[in-house]
Amino acid sequence: MLKDFTAIDFETANHHPTSACSIGIVVVRDGVIADEFSHLIKPEPFYFYRKFIGIHGITPAMVEDAPSFYDLWGKMGRYFDTEALVAHNAGFDMSVLKACLERSDIYIPMPQSYCTCRLSRKLVKGLPNYKLNTLCEHFGIELNHHEALSDARGAAKIMIELGRL
Repeated sequence: MLKDFTAIDFETANHHPTSACSIGIVVVRDGVIADEFSHLIKPEPFYFYRKFIGIHGITPAMVEDAPSFYDLWGKMGRYFDTEALVAHNAGFDMSVLKACLERSDIYIPMPQSYCTCRLSRKLVKGLPNYKLNTLCEHFGIELNHHEALSDARGAAKIMIELGRL
């Protein structure tokens, strides 16, 4: 299993994949968390669904003065210079990443992506479901669900645990 990777998680304001309003990034080197980064992002387009606010607790007022994804790239771009990206339900997070990069006219070689949900379904048997909070509970990982850094940290720690199986 992977020993070096970057785990990511996005929270979004609405159904548009460019509406990232928060990002969490966790860097793992030699199977150990080596670095973390999180930031609020001003989503594009700038509107929130009430349902989404109810999920992650991020409001328009909290991000109205936050940097755009483009403006934040100078601080976070280095985290994506990795051979592997990991996320729970990676299809969602990778689609948000790709949409935000494209909207910002940022072009990078996309690392290989791995989904802790899919891998867990193959490697961990007998769970009632394979949601992030269920897997974190199974592995004894602390989680503040739908907080981007905590979710990225949870995905990173799940990947580390899967490597031990």
